[in-house]
Amino acid sequence: MSHSEAEQQSALATAQRGNPVTGRPGNAATKYTASIIAIGSEMLGPTRVDTNSLKVTAAFESFGIGVVRKTVVGDRQEELVDEIRHSLDHSSILITSGGLGPTEDDMTRDALAAALGLEMEIDLGIVERLEKRFAARGWVMPEVNKRQANVFIGQTMLPNERGTAPGFHIEKDGKHIWVFPGVPHELEWMVAAYLVPWLASITAGQSRFRRVLKIAGMTESGVEEKLKPYYAAHPEPLTILATSGQTELHLAEDGAEIEALAVIASRESELRELFGDKIFGADDDTLEGVVGRILTERHETVATAESCTGGLLASRITDVPGSSAYFMGGAVCYTAAAKRDLAGVDPELIREHGEVSEPVAVALARGARERFGTTYGIGVTGIAGPGGGTEAKPVGTVHIAVAGPNGQKHRKLFWPIERTLFKRITTQSALDLLRLFIVRT
Repeated sequence: MSHSEAEQQSALATAQRGNPVTGRPGNAATKYTASIIAIGSEMLGPTRVDTNSLKVTAAFESFGIGVVRKTVVGDRQEELVDEIRHSLDHSSILITSGGLGPTEDDMTRDALAAALGLEMEIDLGIVERLEKRFAARGWVMPEVNKRQANVFIGQTMLPNERGTAPGFHIEKDGKHIWVFPGVPHELEWMVAAYLVPWLASITAGQSRFRRVLKIAGMTESGVEEKLKPYYAAHPEPLTILATSGQTELHLAEDGAEIEALAVIASRESELRELFGDKIFGADDDTLEGVVGRILTERHETVATAESCTGGLLASRITDVPGSSAYFMGGAVCYTAAAKRDLAGVDPELIREHGEVSEPVAVALARGARERFGTTYGIGVTGIAGPGGGTEAKPVGTVHIAVAGPNGQKHRKLFWPIERTLFKRITTQSALDLLRLFIVRT
C-alpha cells in the first residue's frame, strides 16, 4: 500500500467512527441537517456560479439529509467567521468549499480557526509531498505554497489525490465540519472518497426518495387552491414549483426504500385522484414526450401550422427520438399569404376575423391535418410582441386549435410576457390541448 493510500484509509476510518452527536453508530431515527458555504469573491460577481454546492447537495439527498442553508461568502475573514458560526447554529453538518489555496485571499483555514477556536501547525509531510509534486513537473515550489501545509491540531486531515490542497474533517461541540477545496474535480473526488462513506455510516441505510408530478393548464395559485383537502390530511411538506407553462408537485420521503416508496405511492394516488388528467406525467416526463407516447400507442399522427411560435412547436415535437413515426410535418405560416398558401386558410376568413382569431386558428389546424394527411392538426396564431397589439387584441393574445377526426377544440389564452417565454408557454399549451383532445375523445 502506498503512503497516500494509507493516509486516505486512516482518514476515512477516522471520519466513519460514529454518530456526530453521540459517538455511537448512526441510526435512521437520527435527524441531521446540513449547511454549505461556497467561498470566493469571484462568485459574488456576474461571471462565476457556485456549482460545487449542487454536487454536495446530491450526496446529502442520497442519504435523506436536508440542506437548510446555502451561502456564498467572499474572501473576507470576518464575514466568513460570522457565516461559519451562524451555519453551525442551524445545522449539525457544515461543508465549506474553496479558500484553501496558497494566496493571501485564501482565508478558509484562518476563518475556521478563529470561528472554532482551533490551533494550526505546519505538517512537514505535506510540505514534502507538495515539493515532490512541483518537482515532478520540473518546477520549484513557491514559498507561498507552504500555507497549504497548515493543518488543524487534533483534527483529521484529508489527503487530496487530485490537487495540492488537503481537506479536513473537523469535530467540534457535536458538529461536523467538512472542508473541501473549491476546484470542482477535486471537490467531487473528495466528496466521493470521504463524505459519502461517512454519510452511509451515520444514516444506517436511510435515503431520501422523490417523486415529481407535472401539471399543465393550471396556474400555481389554482393548483394551490385545489390542494387544500390534501393539505388538511397531510401535514408533510409538499413543494409546488411553477416553471414555463407547467406546475410541479414535489413529493419526498426519508427512510428505507420499500417503506418510503410505499408512502410516496399512496400520496401520489391521492393527488392523481384530485387532479385527474391535469397531471400529464412524472419525474423526467416532458409534455412533448408524453404526447409522442400517446400517438405511438394509438398509431396516430400529427402536423402543425404555427404563426407566432415560429416553428418552436414542431421543434419540440421532433426533439423526441422516434418522432418521425407520428410527426408528418409542419408549416410556419407567419404571414397572411403563408397562412393561405401553406395551410389553405381562406383569405376572406382572415379579412373578416383577422389573423389572430379563433376561426383562423381552427383553419390552420384543419389545413395542417389536410395538407399532411394526419390524424390531428394543430394551429397556433397570436401576438408575441412587444409591438403589434391593439386594444381589441393586445400583445400576448394567442389562439390555439386542434383538429381531428371527431371535430376540433379551441383555446384562447393571454400571456403578456417576454417574447421567448411567450413562445415557450404557448407551445406548452398547444401540446396540452392536443393531449387532452386525444384522451378525452
